[in-house]
Amino acid sequence: MTLPTGKMSEREIASHQLDVAIKLFLDGDYLASLTLAGAAEEILGRLSERAGNPVATESIIDFHWKDTDPARPDKDRQQILLNILNEPRNQAKHANNSDETHFSVEQIFPLQMIMRAMPMAKRLGAKFGNEAAMVQWVRTHPEAFK
Repeated sequence: MTLPTGKMSEREIASHQLDVAIKLFLDGDYLASLTLAGAAEEILGRLSERAGNPVATESIIDFHWKDTDPARPDKDRQQILLNILNEPRNQAKHANNSDETHFSVEQIFPLQMIMRAMPMAKRLGAKFGNEAAMVQWVRTHPEAFK
């Protein structure tokens, strides 16, 4: 893997973050993988939005909209789902709640971020070298999705 230097586009930054996140995930470093995959997913979401492409969180929110309380305002319903989707990433990068002194690091947290980021990266034409290795891991680990 070539280390980036000099001026980089947002897409190149997100691609590199995703590539390293996948490598760290495959190496078993779920915390660092979560942080990098989350950063990449956030950038790719913004770039996808600008390009008129589907944004992973929007698709997931649309899918689960029926699972939220219809008596609540739409903005609240959306925020509830966003909080659920982003809670692991936010806990790993912020110390907002003084009552939380520990964080549970689960394999599924970075896996979800990687799975959200990869399709957006592909639609944007981003290149990341560890894509094939991640696809192979997914194929050989169906138990991770139960």
